[in-house]
Amino acid sequence: MRWRQLTAFRETMVTGTASGAAEIMGISQPAVSRLIDALEETLSITLFDRRTGRMVPTLEARLFYAELQNAFAGYDRLVAAAEDIRLGRRGSLHIASMPALGLNFLPDAIARFRKVQPDVKIRYDLQLSMRVEEWVSSQQVDLGLAEFPFERPGIERESFCETPYVMAMPADHRLSGRSVVTPGDLEGERMVSLSPETVARRLLDTCLAEAGVTPQFVCETTYAAGVCALVMRGQGIGLTDMFTVTDFAGTGIVFRRFEPEILFRVGVLYPRHLPRSRATGEFMTTLRAKRNELLSGAQQLLAL
Repeated sequence: MRWRQLTAFRETMVTGTASGAAEIMGISQPAVSRLIDALEETLSITLFDRRTGRMVPTLEARLFYAELQNAFAGYDRLVAAAEDIRLGRRGSLHIASMPALGLNFLPDAIARFRKVQPDVKIRYDLQLSMRVEEWVSSQQVDLGLAEFPFERPGIERESFCETPYVMAMPADHRLSGRSVVTPGDLEGERMVSLSPETVARRLLDTCLAEAGVTPQFVCETTYAAGVCALVMRGQGIGLTDMFTVTDFAGTGIVFRRFEPEILFRVGVLYPRHLPRSRATGEFMTTLRAKRNELLSGAQQLLAL
């Protein structure tokens, strides 16, 4: 296998066409096709079905592409390291975060950090917690922020926060006058929910089942911000985390405690066999300070 062949394959997968790959690589479409043909011969794997006149990825291609991403991530890290050395920068930092922390909290922390460390190059990606865990385990990022539990090997973890989920609802909702919402209050209630693959939804389903309560789940979404956006538009009520609470303060939504508590448990993940840089340690100091400020402010929004 040659790197050029792998690049042609990756760009074809990304763009969906050989012509798109050719444009990115600055070569001709036939040249891309020859590179992919050579890769298929080397691997003894058919990567694309060409019977329709288009290059349709096979299952084998998708499996190979998933593994190839790790190799390119490692290569990109080398390129970034070389650039840092050449330019005399203090380093770089690649972060993966679950959306609840990545939409506003993390950008705020990055902006604060760069005021005192402007030479550190930062990249951050939003991913579901399971993908954050995967990226950290495969050493594609310097650190990750994801929701417990974690199962993959090759990870060092520390607790970042453990706060209760709260119930978001319109200010004129029938439950808004209460300080605490319980499962019994949700019988037949129209609810916007996180999707079944999220930790919070699984915990909520267990809680409702134990109470013998059946609400109406009218909408589902992967992100807590999506829950609040739908609540704001009158589609129901729903659980959200304290980080998202601050993003929707002053939008006509109120937040009430939910009991029994369903905990939002977030961990910081580090690749076990990758030394932590000085930039990582300094950024975590900023991140923890920002967390303390945000959670203190969010608690005030729960008061009636």
